[in-house]
Amino acid sequence: MIDKAALGTLFDGLRAAVTIADQDFQISFMNDRAAVFYAEDGGTELIGKDLLHCHRDEHKSLIRAAYARYRAGDLTPTRYHAQREGGVLESIVHIPLIVEGQFRGIAELIWNERADLVFDI
Repeated sequence: MIDKAALGTLFDGLRAAVTIADQDFQISFMNDRAAVFYAEDGGTELIGKDLLHCHRDEHKSLIRAAYARYRAGDLTPTRYHAQREGGVLESIVHIPLIVEGQFRGIAELIWNERADLVFDI
């Protein structure tokens, strides 16, 4: 089992929203930034709830498709880009979590980007 206190120590200093959900879409962890990011949806009250409930319908199908790929063995992280109000660029990545060789969920990281600090390499 993952020590949630240790996760908080690790991820509360990260300047990205970190949400961890299990293979059944149940949210098991949110760092401080994720609680703020999802505040309108309930913040930390979302822990224990379905990850899909805090996403729009068009995004739910993308998340379900990513989970299907991960279950099928394609463990390539999924990355999304969005432009929010005021031109804020946002990156979202879903990274599959593997425990003892089995897909056990995802880590969702969300952060804001500045266009002048995004480089193609």
